[in-house]
Amino acid sequence: MQKIWNVKKPDIALQKIFSQELGISSLMAQLLINRNIVTVSDARQFLNCSLSDLYSPFLFKGMDKAVLRIKKAIKDKEKIIVWGDYDVDGLTATALLKTVLKKSGALVEHYIPHRTEEGYGLNIEGIKKIYSNVEANGHSPLLFITVDCGINSFKEVEFLNNAGIDVIITDHHQPLGKDLPKAFSIINPLQEGCNYPFKFLAGVGIAFKLSQALTQEKLFEHLDLVVLGTISDVVPMTGENRILARHGLAQLSKTKKAGLIKLLDKVGINGKEITAMHAGFLLGPRLNATGRIGSSDSSFRLLMAESEKEAIELAGKLNDDNKSRQQLEAKTLKEALAKIDKEINFKEHRVIVLYKDDWHPGVIGIVASRIVERFYRPVILLSSKEDGSAKGSGRSVDNFHLFQALVNCKALLKEFGGHSKACGLSMDPDCINEFRDAINKYALDMILPQELSPKLTIDAEIPLSLLDEKLISSINGLGPFGPENPKPVFATRAVTVKTRPLVLGKNTLKMWVSDGDVTCQAIGFKMAEVFQPADIPDVLDIVYNVGLNEWQGAISIELNLKDLKGCEIDVGAYCNTPLQ
Repeated sequence: MQKIWNVKKPDIALQKIFSQELGISSLMAQLLINRNIVTVSDARQFLNCSLSDLYSPFLFKGMDKAVLRIKKAIKDKEKIIVWGDYDVDGLTATALLKTVLKKSGALVEHYIPHRTEEGYGLNIEGIKKIYSNVEANGHSPLLFITVDCGINSFKEVEFLNNAGIDVIITDHHQPLGKDLPKAFSIINPLQEGCNYPFKFLAGVGIAFKLSQALTQEKLFEHLDLVVLGTISDVVPMTGENRILARHGLAQLSKTKKAGLIKLLDKVGINGKEITAMHAGFLLGPRLNATGRIGSSDSSFRLLMAESEKEAIELAGKLNDDNKSRQQLEAKTLKEALAKIDKEINFKEHRVIVLYKDDWHPGVIGIVASRIVERFYRPVILLSSKEDGSAKGSGRSVDNFHLFQALVNCKALLKEFGGHSKACGLSMDPDCINEFRDAINKYALDMILPQELSPKLTIDAEIPLSLLDEKLISSINGLGPFGPENPKPVFATRAVTVKTRPLVLGKNTLKMWVSDGDVTCQAIGFKMAEVFQPADIPDVLDIVYNVGLNEWQGAISIELNLKDLKGCEIDVGAYCNTPLQ
């Protein structure tokens, strides 16, 4: 699918100020400007990325009250229940808070609901189970602390209140409105009246702040957990998230946690410098896999493991579960693509809605994301639940607010929730066709045809000769990369293809390109799905990320292709006209 290329407009005046005040190149200055950094002080802070720039946890509304209540529970030997979530953010938040509470002398247990049997967040049946178990063992009263959930659990908090149980909610999700559950204390930067300066911490980031407030310690040894949850939850990689992630990756590289050590061993990166790519694409999926295809218990036990034997066993199980998840995902994707060929009319269907009763609910969200990447339109996949309803996950594109679309179709839905880019929903299977028609009717009014082409934002147009190891090292210093701090994207016009393009594996393109001064290896992951080697012209305009490739001790510049177009100008004639 052809992407629309948008090159950022350079700000020459601000480039000059940044270059003079910070001693950086004009290109590095523009990369900072492109990340909405417009003052020298903010630019200096971004480049330094210091732990000393973290805010005090006591700036959170409700933090003082929560800390006093937890200290009372520890002093009075009350049983504390940490209620988490089954994804990496929830698991790491639960492991972190439970570890800190135990070290502080608390009587603490945890509860993580089963993805398919219980679903996300607090549920009354799970609460009853905990209460009966605790009563049977003679521990009461109780204190409930939620992590990564709870901000919209009105009936569950009321149920706990009626049982005389205090609830402390720590969550980073958006409240549905101004009214909040009647918890003892709520720690959420998005609640009305909270003046905490950074609003986008992951659930584990908020659990970390609570832990710091409780212990009055920095607890930087637990940043290995914080970085895993932060990167896996795909929160904005700006502000405190970027600080925690940068230093968390360093901590992960030297972690003392037995389970993480053996997981690093299992994926072959122990002893290496751990990157955001490792955390997001090697470690996170393995921690997520057990909860997607069954219970997340193995992942949680790995995070808490103390013995080497248990850690080795659990790391192996996570690796095996991830392979099973990949196989299940591949099968589901193949079936979904076949259904698209038969059921979807792209002239009428701007939202792809598919249903198959036996699709596994733990992977349909991932598969929906894969389909969005391929067709660049919103996707909702549904499968059957044991109660006979259809439950699904959706993913969206820019300029189409998925949650608002569901609000428009709410008469056909049993339950739904989410935000602009992702959602969860359930309905009667008999309503699926009507729902497909309704959401597409809404989408016809909301999505213009030109908005169904993916956009590629380019930081700067440069010659390959500008690239060297020093510049690439400076670019890497802008990381960790993620939402709102993407890896810089560059464009170069009229490069010559110096070698016949090859296909590596199933769908990776490899070629060597030159702008007349410099020749680089260019790799295009998944690009063989779109571009056949024989169809690639001799002269190209290319868009890419840049990195360094080390092979047998030699270091070379490598381009990670994002897109390419044929170029009709003469070879070697570098063109300064804007890319279209």
